[in-house]
Amino acid sequence: MTDCKEKKGCGIMATNVLLAIRERMADLSVAERHVAAYVLAHPDQVLTMSTKALAVAAGASPATVVRFSRRLGATGFADLKLQLSAEHLTDPALLEEITPDEDLEMMKDKLTLRVRQTLQDTNRSLTANALESAVKALQAAQSISVYGVGASLLAATDFVEKFSRLGRLPFLARDPDEAIAHVANQHTPGVVLLISNSGENPHLLALAQAVPEDLTTIVLTKAPASALAQKADIVLQTTPTSITGQMRTAATTSLLAQLYAIDLLYYRFFQSSYSVNVHRIQASYTALQRTRPKKKGRS
Repeated sequence: MTDCKEKKGCGIMATNVLLAIRERMADLSVAERHVAAYVLAHPDQVLTMSTKALAVAAGASPATVVRFSRRLGATGFADLKLQLSAEHLTDPALLEEITPDEDLEMMKDKLTLRVRQTLQDTNRSLTANALESAVKALQAAQSISVYGVGASLLAATDFVEKFSRLGRLPFLARDPDEAIAHVANQHTPGVVLLISNSGENPHLLALAQAVPEDLTTIVLTKAPASALAQKADIVLQTTPTSITGQMRTAATTSLLAQLYAIDLLYYRFFQSSYSVNVHRIQASYTALQRTRPKKKGRS
């Protein structure tokens, strides 16, 4: 768990606490789920309850109510009620998955809520210490390779595109055997970036196992306790919304969280050698402009 002293905003709760309760339900204890279910079903009544009253109504203990509140980033139940009071008029439909008959405006509002939630939660989980450590490793690296599967491959491609414009030229592996062969002969000091939302992808686990000890392994994942994260030197944790359904908005927000984390890593790296990187960006832009065909003037 992140130490609140490590960064500002540690005590700030998610954008929408009702959505946060839904998406974290699977991670709660049985007793905490009873409290969560009561809050979701009776958010207005909860605003007038004491810790003891909610505990009795939910069939839990006062200590469980406090633990549940802290799970959501609140300092206690009073803090949780303050957040609930700010959003008690939230349309319950916004907390549900996309449905077949809703209009475009409702769909936009649902996705906006999830994107906002994802960015704010990722800001909290993506610690300054982890980001700074990753930047330092990338600065010292003589070689960089990156690997992701499925949607995470899109994030890996984005990383390569951004850092290539700074002259870093990361190697993007698209096959597990190719990746293992490459890291076995990768120059040191070097960085291997592995991107996996679940942190349990077998191809990435096999690759992590093959990474030599003198290379720095950075893992970008939502699961800091996953098998992949346990093999990392540095873990960059994202926090996408996780309500699942046929429309799989959770898959959408996990990619957004990864892209956002890569943007933060890129801009912090850019900032670390600002004048040099400005020159490199300008050089790459100029080279691209030279290769593009000129538009013919109108006759």
